[in-house]
Amino acid sequence: MPVIPPPHKRQSGGELASSLDLLPQLWRTPPNYSRDACAILLILAVCVGTAFIGAVHTRIFGHDIFILLDSGWRVENGQRPAVDYSPGTGELLPLLMAAGLKLAHNSVRGIGYASALLGAVVGLWSYAIARNRMSWISASLVSLLLTLIAVAPYPLGLLPNMFSHAMIYNRYGYALLGMVVVESFQRTPGREDAKLALGSVSTGIISAALLFLKPSYGLVALVFAAYSVLLDRRNWWRPAGILLGFAAGILAMIAWLRFDFEAVFNTFRLLAAAKSGGLSLWEIRWAIVKGLPDFAALALLVVFVGVIRSSKEPIARSFSPLAVAILVMLGGSLLLATNAQAGGYPLNAVLAILLVEQGFAAAKNSGIATAGFLRADTVVLLVGLLCFVPDLLANASGLGSAIIESRRNPPASEVARFQSANLSSLLLFDVPFGTDADYRSNGRVYVTYVNDGMDLIRRVSKSAETVFTLDIFNPFPYALLRAPAPGGADCMAFNHQFNDEHKPTPDRLFGSADIVMVPKHPSAADVDTQALFRNYLPDIQARFRLCAETDWWQLYKPPSHLEGCTVR
Repeated sequence: MPVIPPPHKRQSGGELASSLDLLPQLWRTPPNYSRDACAILLILAVCVGTAFIGAVHTRIFGHDIFILLDSGWRVENGQRPAVDYSPGTGELLPLLMAAGLKLAHNSVRGIGYASALLGAVVGLWSYAIARNRMSWISASLVSLLLTLIAVAPYPLGLLPNMFSHAMIYNRYGYALLGMVVVESFQRTPGREDAKLALGSVSTGIISAALLFLKPSYGLVALVFAAYSVLLDRRNWWRPAGILLGFAAGILAMIAWLRFDFEAVFNTFRLLAAAKSGGLSLWEIRWAIVKGLPDFAALALLVVFVGVIRSSKEPIARSFSPLAVAILVMLGGSLLLATNAQAGGYPLNAVLAILLVEQGFAAAKNSGIATAGFLRADTVVLLVGLLCFVPDLLANASGLGSAIIESRRNPPASEVARFQSANLSSLLLFDVPFGTDADYRSNGRVYVTYVNDGMDLIRRVSKSAETVFTLDIFNPFPYALLRAPAPGGADCMAFNHQFNDEHKPTPDRLFGSADIVMVPKHPSAADVDTQALFRNYLPDIQARFRLCAETDWWQLYKPPSHLEGCTVR
């Protein structure tokens, strides 16, 4: 005989279900002009907060900020990445950093301004795409998430309180790639009005931008775009729009790079060769396995949406969200395997919002009204929020905590200060737990490394003399506000920007520099330092002469310019 629950329990359960079932109705709120204004103000508030932070009080990987500062400073001095020097990621990042530095009058706060600018572009652009394809709440949340992904000042895969601008280009890449996911996979096959047609042009432009930001992101974006064409093969406007936008984006960047196709191609080829030398099938498998826990809740949402759709659609078509989810997961895994990134799959949260919208549409058109205790659309929404909310809260809490931390003025006992006016607002805290490389690249050790080098350079050189540093980053041109030497690179990490077979020539790297700084206590990891010294130190010692040294540095100059040297 079945057990009948007491009336008060049945009533409380029914009330809870009724309350939860109201959520989908609220979620379906359509956009209008006043709601658009609220979403735009929220996005802009996030960007203002990012600019307010400026340079975050850094807890880890402090030396990484100099790939941003050096590349932006080079562009401000008239250099073009790939054409005049070797960029560590791509050609778009230096342009963004130069804009931030220009706004900040060459202060390090320009890093925050650059992120705020990109966050505003991503947020407003993604909202314009999303509001024509989904409800107002979905459009607002997905654009807010993409904005936060772009601007939250901590490395992906680490805790939100590990403040740093390290690997910020990965955040920029995921934010732009998220826009491609929204535009490519949140569409109605067979429908392509003027607004949606512009979306395909948008995807082409963003794919081109990603190719110049970091080629791996651009390739993943192009795969997503190509698959979206297959989903709606009868719509010939879509591939045409993607190609038009892609061509326009490529042309704009190439024009800025003085139409030097050879230099751009050689840069892409060098980065690809260096990266492939350190990439193995094991790393790709590791990235896929690492992402399975993140994918579990999303897989449940995918299956549930597929089951609802199967009541009205053929099985193959009803489970097309599963194919999209697998494609997004594989794209995220490939990026994780090729990035210097601890973990994280930001695109999963973006896809969750899209699946909620598709689940709502499927529940409305199918004969499935309930899924046990709750309505089908309510279950879809709750599982979608389970996938989405943790990423949103992590990025939001990271930004909020950084804003609060930026107002704190820690005493000298906690931090050391750079002896450079334009770096004065950048504070690096000691790393209490980590590897030796973590310890050397942040806090007092790294600040002393830079300050000692600046003092040495000032003592034995003129302000017009250019500086190259045999380390992963070159902090001195920006720190001293000296013109950068032609050639060189803004980043030199082993198996990322070079390896023993594929690398910039010595002439390209330091042949035009007036000064070469060789660190006695390098900030890079041992594998990077050993590779740099193995490949380039013999050439430096053959071409240059030791001019001066300290406990931290050896300073070399050409034999014909040894004025002011203390070592003969």
